[in-house]
Amino acid sequence: MSARGRNLRIMKRLLIKKTVFAASYVILAVLMEIITFLVMGLGVLPQYFGLDLAVILVIALIIFVLPHEAAQLSVLSAFLVFQIILSITNEALYSMSGMVFSFSMLNLLNEVTGVMDASFVNWWLIVGMILLFGASLAGLIVFARRYTVPKGLYTRNVIILLLVAFLLAECCAGILYAFTIDSFSALADQEEEDRLSIFYDESELYTDQKFTAKAFSEFGTYGYFVVNIGNSISSDTYVDEITEEDLDAYFSQSRMSRSVYGDNIYTGALDGKNIVLIVIESGEWYAINKEYTPTLYAMAEGGIAMTDFHARDKTNCSEALSVMGSYTSITSLEPSNILDNSMPYTLANVLGNSGYTSNYFHINDGSYYKRSEVFGGLYGYDNTYFLEDLDLLPGNSEKNGFYDLDKDSNVFRYYSDEFTHSEDGPFFTQMMTLTTHGSYNDLIDYGNYPFTETPSARGEVSSGEMTEDEKEEFSERCQVKELEEYYELIDRFPSTYVSGTHGIDEESLEENELYTEMFLRYKRYQAGLMDLDLGINMLVKDLESSGELADTVFMFYADHSAYYDQMNYAMKGIDDSEFYNTDLYSVPCFIWYGGSMDLKVEPLALEEYSAIDYTAVKDKGSALKPSKITKFCNTYDILPTLLDLCGYSYNTGLYHGVSMFSKLEGVFISHESGIFIDDIYFSTIDVYVENGDSWECYPFDETYSAGGFGDYVLDFLYSAADYYDKQEMLDAVLKLDYFADRDFFGGSQIKYIEKV
Repeated sequence: MSARGRNLRIMKRLLIKKTVFAASYVILAVLMEIITFLVMGLGVLPQYFGLDLAVILVIALIIFVLPHEAAQLSVLSAFLVFQIILSITNEALYSMSGMVFSFSMLNLLNEVTGVMDASFVNWWLIVGMILLFGASLAGLIVFARRYTVPKGLYTRNVIILLLVAFLLAECCAGILYAFTIDSFSALADQEEEDRLSIFYDESELYTDQKFTAKAFSEFGTYGYFVVNIGNSISSDTYVDEITEEDLDAYFSQSRMSRSVYGDNIYTGALDGKNIVLIVIESGEWYAINKEYTPTLYAMAEGGIAMTDFHARDKTNCSEALSVMGSYTSITSLEPSNILDNSMPYTLANVLGNSGYTSNYFHINDGSYYKRSEVFGGLYGYDNTYFLEDLDLLPGNSEKNGFYDLDKDSNVFRYYSDEFTHSEDGPFFTQMMTLTTHGSYNDLIDYGNYPFTETPSARGEVSSGEMTEDEKEEFSERCQVKELEEYYELIDRFPSTYVSGTHGIDEESLEENELYTEMFLRYKRYQAGLMDLDLGINMLVKDLESSGELADTVFMFYADHSAYYDQMNYAMKGIDDSEFYNTDLYSVPCFIWYGGSMDLKVEPLALEEYSAIDYTAVKDKGSALKPSKITKFCNTYDILPTLLDLCGYSYNTGLYHGVSMFSKLEGVFISHESGIFIDDIYFSTIDVYVENGDSWECYPFDETYSAGGFGDYVLDFLYSAADYYDKQEMLDAVLKLDYFADRDFFGGSQIKYIEKV
């Protein structure tokens, strides 16, 4: 064979080898995408797969032109591993909360990894992806060794040929990308302006990615993340065009709350009263019961319970909603990133202007979510207390990781004076609890303290005492320490719940053979709430002794449900595929006021637990009476409710939500995933409507374009769109630091807030 013929044969062999590497990457990337979408329940491939495929082809072409097989295999492996990690992460996030990964989450990496739990991970997906990747990589390595090509083939002509082929192929990929973008749904091209276009305009979804799960489902892994990375790096936002003059007009046109609520007998009912605001970590109504948390139960049953209250957000976000009345849609504007901004409209700043001393407590590190900077600076609390500040807590300096949780009761045991501290006026103290944080596996892993047997069905009682050695071993090994005194009292599920709320669905647990497993998780969780109950019991007795109880109001609400190990599904008897069932997100919220509400508590068999026999006499004429508020309420309503009760009329453009004591209702928009009211859940992909005992699913784009939604659903969707319009203005307030040079409390032509 001539030299020319031999060179052509070798060149052909080289091109085949390069093509195999590049084609293998394309096949594997697409196959992994299909597996991911099928496991996540999003179909087979993204709607606009051309975007995904175009990026995959670009990567394949880079692999093709790389000169050495080691470099080709390295790049191929790196991108596939990257895709596998994203697939596993997205599946875990989507199954847990309906969200997908965004690179803006990297600023919360320490917080997320600190509480990550293996129960969130789909191990079958991991094993499948690893096997697919490992087998394919091994096959390519074997192929590379057997299909060898002599070195020194990269002459100038060869390089020119490869570059020309690369550029032509890149142009084809670019054309595919552009063609796919041009093919975005024509639904967004309607001539008339449509209030709901935010939910179907693919061009806006593609560039702004306000709805990450929908963007991922429509554009695929690479189609989504190419823009996501760019948005995370860029400082540009979709509120850049809003000016201070636009905000002036916005607030000028917004009504004051007094004119919206009308003559509300509750307005000013708590003017000048001490306020205790407790955010219950992972709170559930079934854990507030007469058997194990009698003080909280009595305050909810004898106070004002919002039995249709909902929450679904990360803890820091739920906290922020009660402090600032909103939460930004833009990562660069999150509280921890705008510490120098002026925020006079937070609850602490508004109350502080009326003479309140504000205190904040949380027994986790102050660096977590940058709380020490956010609450002490931006939010305006006078005094903040975190783990590093609470030297009297037992073992304060010997904590072993996140799950070595201190007890919430220790705040009330050792820092009651600081908790109720005030200078000259009333106090406002907020506490974010911690002991009920998941996971709840201590008793599963280390034994049913103090028993050796566990109830396996209703009516059974835990039995068989542990030996002292077994108890000591348990105490040493369990993650959350010093809850044994509560475990001693819990031998079965409770039976007496706050009226109007749902208890534990024991029948469903039995049918699904989850009774024992969930009882042990419940027991750990319930013990955490018992510890808070003990702390509140001590606080009530202290305030009664000091004579301040009659001038103090307590408000409790949960940041989100107990979702670890999908406990919220199991305990409520909801199938784990029904993420749209809004009962999952129904959590506690209640108010108790010592001026007009009695409190009778039979003590638990705990050394520090006290009986309470309190009769209110000071403010019996108050409008606040024991009752149940059964309308739909949510986390956005906390701040407006407290301002209303404290006698403020506020510019409704400042906050989402409404006073729970008004006749109005809002919608709940989760910053994780989901927009909902009682009987409608909108994932931004599908609309689920409750119909009797079942939920019906309507694909949003198809149903809306066909005019298939009735007025009730449309009104709900319009309210959701209104939320995003308002949030855009509130994001601009943060972006422009709008209140830096404005007199928020008076003297301005625009009214922001005033005493009624």
